[in-house]
Amino acid sequence: MSKAKRKGALEGVRILDFSWVWAGPQATKMLGAMGAEVIKIETATRPEFTNRVGWFRVLNNNKKSCSIDIRHPRGQDLIRALAVKSDVVVENFSSGVLSKYGLGYEDLRRLCPDIVFLSASGVGRTGPQQSALAYGTLLQAYSGRAGMIGAVNPRMEAMGIQPAWTDPITALWEGVAILAALIHRRQSGAGAFIDLSMLESTVALLPEALLRQGLGLSEAGGNSEKGAAPCGSFRCAGEDAWLALSVRSQEEWLGLARAMRRPDLEADPRYADPSLRLAQKEALDGEVAAWLRGEDAAEAEALLQAQRVPAARARHIGELIEDPHVIARGLYAHLADGSCTTTLPWIDDTGGRGVSTPTPRLGADNEMVLGSLLGLSRERIEELVAAGAVR
Repeated sequence: MSKAKRKGALEGVRILDFSWVWAGPQATKMLGAMGAEVIKIETATRPEFTNRVGWFRVLNNNKKSCSIDIRHPRGQDLIRALAVKSDVVVENFSSGVLSKYGLGYEDLRRLCPDIVFLSASGVGRTGPQQSALAYGTLLQAYSGRAGMIGAVNPRMEAMGIQPAWTDPITALWEGVAILAALIHRRQSGAGAFIDLSMLESTVALLPEALLRQGLGLSEAGGNSEKGAAPCGSFRCAGEDAWLALSVRSQEEWLGLARAMRRPDLEADPRYADPSLRLAQKEALDGEVAAWLRGEDAAEAEALLQAQRVPAARARHIGELIEDPHVIARGLYAHLADGSCTTTLPWIDDTGGRGVSTPTPRLGADNEMVLGSLLGLSRERIEELVAAGAVR
């Protein structure tokens, strides 16, 4: 008998979502996939909410839309009423925006002491640069990550900055922090204020670089893995075809020599053990580069992997959309409105990947949120629309 589909882990949790751009919406999308009811507060007065195609559509499914203008006093009253009925608030406005309207953490905590309030920003809500405006690409440079790329490669100009990995990294930490705060609240009854910095979210993923710097072992970055030789990203035959490989163990070295059909390398005493190969890394990288330059990337990948050599070719994102392995595992969800989106990056023991619902049109859930949840009559809602508090 097949297992029954499990309820979402966050079923019964309500999230009031003020986030925009990428990091916040990605986090709340994932929490919605885990069963939380996410009510996205947005308004037709801001173009980032009226243009609901492209990346917006992918990042904002699994949510409900309520169109409240937080600048309007009556809109602010609606937000306070919703906060009382919610468990979590997520926002990534510039510092002081919500507080200016009486909707900051201290304001809402007086109404609901156990609220979990996550406030995400570029560099944090305290410190000398707390008011600085920042985007992921700039923070990627600030974090030092861009400096780890190494020598400039004209063919890969700006790769040290693009894409902005700070945003999905921040989304990951936002989700983890909210889950931890909800567990703590369940155990203690206490809410939480979470001041999450995109800069610090990125720095937290650079422990080895920070450790080496602290030990005085800092080196220029590059495309090599410490302790591996040969190692790197190598050009293959064809247009913009690349393959990365990394050899650390004796078994991997012997497998590489077999894949290259080079018994002379296998027998060469200069490369007899890992320490010797590290000393000759430049020469070995040259041997691999010369071999791969004439090889098809996909064929070389298959050959190397068959010999248990860690290797992977660079794939175009279009290939990933059609990748049979990824499709078979159900990473992509086809939604009721005909669109396609990504699901949770894990599968539970029922084979499920969480909830996947289409991105709502702007204000699609006003009647449910304002009527069913807050108990307002249709006439009262129409009055709020006429007043500009709901739009």
